[in-house]
Amino acid sequence: MKTQRTLLAASLAAAFFAPQLRAADDVQSVVVTAQSRKQLVQDVPMTMQVLSTKDIEAIGAKDLADLNGYIPGLVVDATEPTQPGFGIRGVQAGDFGIATDSPVGIYVDGVYTGKTGGALMNFIDVQRIEVIKGPQGTLFGRNSAAGAIAIVTNDPGFQLDAAGHLKVGRFNRANADVMLNLPISGTMAARIVAVRAGSEGWADNAATGKKSGGDKDWATRISLRKDVDVARVVLGLEHENMEQYGRPAFGVIKNPALPLAGYRGVYDAAYTANFVDPFSAPLANDQQGNEGRTFDGANLRIEAPLAGLTFNSTTAYRRFQTHNLTDNDGGARPDLYLTTQDAKRARSFQQEFKLSGKTATLDWIAGLSFYHNNEHQDAGAFVTTGTLDTLSQFAGGDANFAMLFGGLAAAGLPGIRPDSVFSWDETHYSDVRTRSASVYGDTIWHLTPHTNVTAGLRYTRDKKRMTWFVPGRVSPQLDDFLNRFGPLAGIDASAFPSNVIFATAAQLAAAPVTREKDWTDWSPRLVLDHKLNPDTLLFASVARGYQAGGFNIFTPPNPASATRTGQDPSFEPEKMTNFEAGVKLALPAMRATVNAALFAYKFKNLQDIQLYSVGTVPTYNVVASDQKAHGLDVDGRIRLSPRVTLFGGFEYIDQTYTRYQRLDAGGNVMLDLGGQPVGTPRLTAMAGVNMNWELAAGRASVNFQGTHSTAQRCNTDTADLSCLTTATLKTGRAQSKYDLRLGWDSPGSRYGVALIVNNVFDQRYVQSLGGQTEQYGAPYAYLTPPRAIGVEFRASM
Repeated sequence: MKTQRTLLAASLAAAFFAPQLRAADDVQSVVVTAQSRKQLVQDVPMTMQVLSTKDIEAIGAKDLADLNGYIPGLVVDATEPTQPGFGIRGVQAGDFGIATDSPVGIYVDGVYTGKTGGALMNFIDVQRIEVIKGPQGTLFGRNSAAGAIAIVTNDPGFQLDAAGHLKVGRFNRANADVMLNLPISGTMAARIVAVRAGSEGWADNAATGKKSGGDKDWATRISLRKDVDVARVVLGLEHENMEQYGRPAFGVIKNPALPLAGYRGVYDAAYTANFVDPFSAPLANDQQGNEGRTFDGANLRIEAPLAGLTFNSTTAYRRFQTHNLTDNDGGARPDLYLTTQDAKRARSFQQEFKLSGKTATLDWIAGLSFYHNNEHQDAGAFVTTGTLDTLSQFAGGDANFAMLFGGLAAAGLPGIRPDSVFSWDETHYSDVRTRSASVYGDTIWHLTPHTNVTAGLRYTRDKKRMTWFVPGRVSPQLDDFLNRFGPLAGIDASAFPSNVIFATAAQLAAAPVTREKDWTDWSPRLVLDHKLNPDTLLFASVARGYQAGGFNIFTPPNPASATRTGQDPSFEPEKMTNFEAGVKLALPAMRATVNAALFAYKFKNLQDIQLYSVGTVPTYNVVASDQKAHGLDVDGRIRLSPRVTLFGGFEYIDQTYTRYQRLDAGGNVMLDLGGQPVGTPRLTAMAGVNMNWELAAGRASVNFQGTHSTAQRCNTDTADLSCLTTATLKTGRAQSKYDLRLGWDSPGSRYGVALIVNNVFDQRYVQSLGGQTEQYGAPYAYLTPPRAIGVEFRASM
């Protein structure tokens, strides 16, 4: 027996520590274009992390949201994929309106994707993802105040190639993708890719009998490449269609007597004790909702020599339509019914020219960029007369409609019941036209063979034209009732308000109201880097980021003021000043790399949208705040043997408000959060291990990795719900998640199979607690999904 154990141990040791038959990826050999130049990642003097195709496959990610946590400091909120949110180092805007921009820029093959419906797309034949932290103004076509995410796809090649993946799993998951690369001639090639992803959903909606929490979309891209001498031309055409049910909202108030019988405007212990556990209580959304997107894009890239220099041109056109109808009361009660709609249409055009050159002492790039975007948004709030009675009672009034219908029913009017409930719909229409032009340059000056100074400067001019239109409510049933019974009952129809949700005098307009504004900015970057030796890079930098100002789509100017001197709903530009110092270290003897950077920044005028009451009805209001933070980014990997690699990273951050105030209708301060935490967890971390070994027939691999974030840091505004602890419900807690991939590849890697388990230990958390009905004591929760198990089959030429 002892001999058998010895032989087994020896076999395992040989399997893991014997030389590999095929070379593994080396992190130092990863080439990136974060500085608009092809460089080894370890030679780039900035904080950035790179995810390869293998990293994406190890997690089974279909879009950026599935990578949450695996790049510490990056947050992707895809609860509603047509309204995604992106944050880097705690800077994340929550405004889903079309009149403001995101401080985090998303780029696909150099094309800026904006922040609304076209920002979160399926991964289609991705080569790598570069996440760059800190302001990026002198390197990309659009200014990105807090950081950038650059997605690079595969261009057509000149070898015949084909590949496909099929993944099936829990919740009727069915994902598939196929790729065909066709050389047409010695100078022309085509690449065709199609992907489809879908699942039934993980939550049973007791009110509709349907599943929620699923997804369903498909996309395709056709790329053509033409090489002319040493020039390259790549044309890409892309289409995507997504259609799925709305996200599940789990109400935590199930007692029909609440909230009116217990909520007094404060979430004290006596009231929160009534909250039920959303993991145990059934989902009951009276509105199943639906969310979808249709997207089309075209991209033409040209790279050619020009008088000893290199010329690059990117021309792109994108258009999309989205709709998002969702339950926003978390339940199925007529007296709290609230459904919202967010629908957008957008068309954008981008043109960017770059010219670059290189000498013994200088490596420079100059760019000229134009960006035009036209976007329309319909924001709808759909309630009932029962909901309006609830709003009236919270404001100290009576249940007017219930009293009216009850009185008429008691008087014997035919067709009237005391429990009658009529629909009441309001819609806010807005249009934005954005025009942006910029010129920028970035130069690396080689002071010595080991020391460089990088200086960059960008000039940007942005112009936005905003149009608001808020017509009166639509309620055919109520109008029919008033026409039939109003005169008989002595009811004056004019006594009924035109709008309640979009109700302030400044918001009601018989005709559209338009405002226009422009902003300019100079954004610099200065970097000093020095190589102590071939394996150690030290760097320090200071950079300023800028994001254009914008408008509050939910607070139109007073229509009575036709000039720009009237009520001004605009916001000043966002500006970030970032200081950074770091080291990139390679340890060849240990087959390891370690990267670390200290950072500190000040962010001014971050535009965020909040739901709160200025009058009697909660409305969306954009709040601009100033913030500051300092922290540490660390990442690294070590190859213990040719068979075993460990990797990990973390970000520590301390982020606080320096200015944040909410004002009431009279201009008085309702809330002041100056000096308090913003909410970002102090620590986010990830770590994992990759193991592989040769078998008699093929190659096996194991990839196990996990993420962790500490508890949310709450302030006096968010503590009531975001840091709640009751006997049945806990929010704002530390969160962990682990993913596993067990794979087998055939000899030559022509085909393979893998088991992918996401959320291995089925760890579930309340992702957020609040929502539109939070103001009336009836919040609802979003929950993280349960464990998902799938099997993936792969084949290639």
